[in-house]
Amino acid sequence: MLALSILVAIVCLVTALLGIYYTARDLSADLVLLGACALAALTWVVLGVALGLRDLGGGHPPDPITLYGYLLTGVLMTVGGGWVGVWERSRFGSLVIAVVALVSMVLLLRLTQIWPGGFA
Repeated sequence: MLALSILVAIVCLVTALLGIYYTARDLSADLVLLGACALAALTWVVLGVALGLRDLGGGHPPDPITLYGYLLTGVLMTVGGGWVGVWERSRFGSLVIAVVALVSMVLLLRLTQIWPGGFA
């Protein structure tokens, strides 16, 4: 799970840096930035599926409702940021994607703090 968490963090960081670059250059979100946002959402889904399969196999997180709430929030927030990027055709759509990616990284960091043994 640690490798998946690192992958989510890297994809979110790259997406945030792309969003900041697009915002600084006054560009609206194009397929590259939206694709990075979709990849970030996909990595959140993969992490959630892996944790779900681990729990079905006998692992028991201390608070599964909060764990899966965080995972669902990560997915929905990233999809929502991409949705705003599609419909807001100014630099602010790119800024929303950058902020969502940064908040996703903080959410992932918080997940590993709450369940320190769950991601090793």
